[in-house]
Amino acid sequence: MAVRILTDSGCDFSQGEAAKLGVGVVPVYIIYGTERLRDGVDIDKATFYKRMAAGENAKTEPATVDDYKAIFARTIEGGNDALLISMSSGISPSYENAKAAAALFPGRVYVVDSRGASGLESLFVEYAAERAAAGDSAESISKRLAPGSLKTAIFFAVPDMASFGRSGRLPRAIAALGSVMGVSMVLKMSEQGVVASAGQSFSFEKTCEIMVDALTRAVARSPQVRIAVTHIEAEATAKSLAKMFEEKLGHPPAHEMIRETTVTIATHIGKGAVGIAAIVP
Repeated sequence: MAVRILTDSGCDFSQGEAAKLGVGVVPVYIIYGTERLRDGVDIDKATFYKRMAAGENAKTEPATVDDYKAIFARTIEGGNDALLISMSSGISPSYENAKAAAALFPGRVYVVDSRGASGLESLFVEYAAERAAAGDSAESISKRLAPGSLKTAIFFAVPDMASFGRSGRLPRAIAALGSVMGVSMVLKMSEQGVVASAGQSFSFEKTCEIMVDALTRAVARSPQVRIAVTHIEAEATAKSLAKMFEEKLGHPPAHEMIRETTVTIATHIGKGAVGIAAIVP
């Protein structure tokens, strides 16, 4: 039985990029007052940034159980099993909604908690798509992505800690330290898939160096490491991070991607944010 890989818009792949990989994307809802827009379908990045520059603040809502149920049903009707890779259950109800819908299709749909988002989720999706193309079953792929089967790490930095703090995804103590004290924080996704502190400095440049050092240690300089560098209107910084990581690693990573993240993520962490994630299969 063929496997179709699915994800949500916490992943950095656009609808078009995902389609080229044969991956389906379930969009998160971007909310402006009573206006409810699907990320990548009803609103694109350019429109989102224009509205942000104009002072409009958005929030997000996860795809519903019915949204997931619909795409799972279409996948199965098309003759495929489904494996969906979700944003971390520690930062979004997306995983729980997907699991509830998957329970309606026993043995045909599997849901994986990426315990991250953005670049880490993108690496999971790309690797899963490779395994599906190689003929692995949905159950087999889900086991390859389970905690302990892959070495993973994700670090990120957010210039505007006050904005991120308001999103509710950041512990209050960390938000206060970054906002009130003017400290530049290194953030990470913990093993439980929640946002945690990983260090601090008094400059964003130094923060980026700390992120790269931490990631290099986390992957033990493996030649199999795959990395994803993500940003929000900060492409030059993202490219600098990738170059810095390769220098620290001592060799090119096995695979590298640099992407601007989706509206789903940008809604919470704001302009100028950068992150770097890795997996070692």
